[in-house]
Amino acid sequence: MTPRPVSSVARLVEDNAQDFLRAVQAKLLTLAPQARGHFPTADDATHISIAEMVSALLEGTGEEGKVDDKTLEFFKEAALDARRFGLTPEMHSALGEAVRSELLSLCEDLPFENVLFAERAIAATTAVSVEAVREADEAHIPASYQAEIVEVEKRSRRFTVVRMQAETQLPYLPGQYLAATADFLPNTWRYLCPSIPTNEWGQVEFHIQSDADDIAGLLATTRPGDKWRLGPGRGDFGQSKISSGNDLLFIAHGTGLAPLRSYMFELMNQAAPPRLHFFVGADYPGELYELTGMWNFAAASPWLSVVPVSTHDKDAWWVQATEASQPPRGLHLHQTGSMAKIVTEAGAWADRDVLIAGPESWARDVRRAMIRRGTPAQQIEILGF
Repeated sequence: MTPRPVSSVARLVEDNAQDFLRAVQAKLLTLAPQARGHFPTADDATHISIAEMVSALLEGTGEEGKVDDKTLEFFKEAALDARRFGLTPEMHSALGEAVRSELLSLCEDLPFENVLFAERAIAATTAVSVEAVREADEAHIPASYQAEIVEVEKRSRRFTVVRMQAETQLPYLPGQYLAATADFLPNTWRYLCPSIPTNEWGQVEFHIQSDADDIAGLLATTRPGDKWRLGPGRGDFGQSKISSGNDLLFIAHGTGLAPLRSYMFELMNQAAPPRLHFFVGADYPGELYELTGMWNFAAASPWLSVVPVSTHDKDAWWVQATEASQPPRGLHLHQTGSMAKIVTEAGAWADRDVLIAGPESWARDVRRAMIRRGTPAQQIEILGF
């Protein structure tokens, strides 16, 4: 199979990613000095680096630099998302020129044809990015939304529930994630999943695991009155499964509870919800930080069954459990051990659509175990983080 001409350009970008990134940034600031301060910090976890995006673009570029519709749509969405950093159409245009210019310098020893096709691909994605941002600006679509913290509950040492009030109804669907930052972390964002559906009052709730990284730890220290900024909803986790009308199985670990809880509330609004079996997992019993609330919802919803699962049977000394992790008196349904084993011992769940949310490796382990047990692979969808 003959390699595509732009593949050599993509490899060169990958091999010189850091130098290429620095050169593009320097060139951009000469073309558009106003772009300074409008790019993510090194600690931001919600963006793809310029070098990675260029490399991915070129690897997916077809004959003679043709870019497929799926790739163009991806760059359009990325440009719209980057509006929350303050990037304007002019800055996107300058960025495209900076990438093109530095690509020519980097690839000066490659055949002319290879670089020409790469230039065409960059021109195409720059054009759709600029147009998408211009249309959004002209339509006065907010790039992000301000919200004020109204309540903070520390449910255990590692898990905090944060409630806030936005200035308007937030544009997201259950199961989606939002880019979020606080005023004390300018241009440093993290993706968080709302744990309740959007509503007309702009209320939203997030669950934060403070030891996920340093930035998550800082977000967990927020206090009532703090101002945050939130991006629009992204992703489509679970949407096809929820709309199927089939009975459901939810499996969560840690803050993976949040997107599934949002779906649970959405189901409560239906006249005849499907049956939902919900395994709620944590490392320690005291980190089942929403257990009391989940029990209360199940008690009022005959279609909902909740099973708490913890990896360990007793809390470590540092867990600092609160009443939120305590089941009502007389209920002893708590199970201990591997979530994959507990779920598969309960059956193959072949009649259910399955949503799994939690740490990436954990979610994949549960999925593999279920497939081995007999759950059809196409009925399982995971959200890993």
